[in-house]
Amino acid sequence: MADSNNAIVIKKENEGRLAWRKLLVPVVGSAAFFASMLVSIIGTYNTHGWPKNAFKPSDYLLMSIPLIVIISAVTEEVNGDLNKE
Repeated sequence: MADSNNAIVIKKENEGRLAWRKLLVPVVGSAAFFASMLVSIIGTYNTHGWPKNAFKPSDYLLMSIPLIVIISAVTEEVNGDLNKE
């Protein structure tokens, strides 16, 4: 009986480990993209200064899309599926 419980625990630990490892590739890729973006922003700031009247309303709309997606995804994940029974 103890061997069976131990095997179940080991199996669950391995499944959890594999699930977390699957996140590594997107996380590393996203971190590299984010770092590259920050370096570009800093370089542009050093060359041209802070943007004054550089963006139009359509630019702000485009820049808000990732924020809306992130907020939506996090809210859905935290609150779960409200249609579950």
